[in-house]
Amino acid sequence: MIQANAGLGGSRKELWIPLLLIACLTLAVYYVSFSNGFVWDDDSIIVKNSQTLELSHLPDVLFSPDVVKPYYRPLNRASYLFDYWAYGMNPLGFHAVNIAIHLVNALLLFLVGCRLLPDRRGALFAALLFAVHPVNAEAVNFISARNTLLSLGFSLAAFLWFLEAKGRWGRPLFISALFFFGGLLSKETGLMLLAVLPFYLQRSEPGAPAVGWRERVVWIFPYLFFLALYLGMRSYSLQGVVGIAVPAEGLFARLAQNYYIIPRYLGLLLAPYGFTIFHTVPKENLFSIPWLFVAWAALMGAVFLILRGRHAAARFGLLWFAANYVPISNVVPIPSDYMTERFLYLPAVGFFLLSGAGFCWLQAHVETRRWAAIAAGVMVICCAGLTVDRNLDWRDDLSLFGSAVRNNPDSVGARFNYGTALMEKGDLAGAQREWQKALAIDPQHTDTLAQLGTLAATQGDLDRAESYYRSALDSPSAKNAPGASMAHFNLAKIYEKKGLPREALRHYRLFLENVNLSYEEYRPLAERRVAALGAAAPAEAH
Repeated sequence: MIQANAGLGGSRKELWIPLLLIACLTLAVYYVSFSNGFVWDDDSIIVKNSQTLELSHLPDVLFSPDVVKPYYRPLNRASYLFDYWAYGMNPLGFHAVNIAIHLVNALLLFLVGCRLLPDRRGALFAALLFAVHPVNAEAVNFISARNTLLSLGFSLAAFLWFLEAKGRWGRPLFISALFFFGGLLSKETGLMLLAVLPFYLQRSEPGAPAVGWRERVVWIFPYLFFLALYLGMRSYSLQGVVGIAVPAEGLFARLAQNYYIIPRYLGLLLAPYGFTIFHTVPKENLFSIPWLFVAWAALMGAVFLILRGRHAAARFGLLWFAANYVPISNVVPIPSDYMTERFLYLPAVGFFLLSGAGFCWLQAHVETRRWAAIAAGVMVICCAGLTVDRNLDWRDDLSLFGSAVRNNPDSVGARFNYGTALMEKGDLAGAQREWQKALAIDPQHTDTLAQLGTLAATQGDLDRAESYYRSALDSPSAKNAPGASMAHFNLAKIYEKKGLPREALRHYRLFLENVNLSYEEYRPLAERRVAALGAAAPAEAH
């Protein structure tokens, strides 16, 4: 068993000063985020979601799937209920809660580092770097990503209490398991703590007592109990719908993407620039990209040195990263993008612990001690500045998607969403320009074709609008594209204007069968039109 360092000893002042420093720097960096609004999916997940408006909905939230099935993250959704109860639909309050959770996570990481690292300064460096690194800005600023913040917070708290339990039954072990349960109810990635604890219990330090497998099973039992409780609640809430549709790519093709994604994630951590909500992952010729071979050679060398070394905290950081990377590796298909920065929030804690371990190693050598402190300070300050700048991108949809286009101009998602944001601001010419650029990248992009159809319809060109809508529905991606349902709705309206009630009725029905969450507000109108057209159809037959 790894022997946790007595890093929490010393005077209260020695402990509170670094905690206060972490808090002040975190709040200073994220101060600009308090004025940010709701962006991206916040509109459908929070603003227009009736479950976030009344505390009386709490039982429904605890025992029902998320608005996007088959996700089941009730504790996260319950937090939105309390946000609305406390602040109304004011984004400032929602952002304040996200920032507060991130701050608590940074403080917890410092406390974990104090237990694992031989020098408290290494723990402080790891926590400060985590608090201000721009790779975490997406998870903090995107209110709908709060599940990730909560999952990490509960996991770190569970691990701290696990250390406090010291392998003995009692209140600390039960509290640890209870925090583990909270992590599961926030996001299913909290399960990966169970992949960390058994390995942590192994003998990793010279002279440490060996721990038998029976003892490890006994100590893990409270976590297994809460895992079973969670699985029961999840199964009941989803009514057996626990899987997701497997994409066209097979398992090997999905896993092969990690050959590119892992070095890119590490690149964002080591050289923090080029942040965007739309990262493009090549689907072909991955193994012919020269820089990836060099990156993997360096990565394998670093892993070898960590495993060969005697620094238990460094090995633990590597284990944490690897275990928490598994859920985002596409072993189980992810319905959203292959690569997003908020996915890195949990596994990156392992990187920050490794950074703290490296700092401790340099501090242990007199000749590098001073330069290590200077380099650490420069890194924290530079990351803080980059994060402040990144936080400004999250002010509203226009700035967010505009930054996505600047940092990844070849992303069809960035072009499409930026065009939509321009349209909502009244810049129809700018919107059309961006959508045409999106089609130049992907001529069959369903959502873009549907938006161009809507633009043509607003300009009175119903024939061109019909052509765009039909192209959108004929696209290979139409089955899973949000715009496809709206294409059916708008085609129905066009056919009504053209005096084709049967075609209109067919498309209204197709809309109702496939309505996307973003367009639920149109459901009542579609239902009324189906009723009216359905009633008129028999009369026309006579």
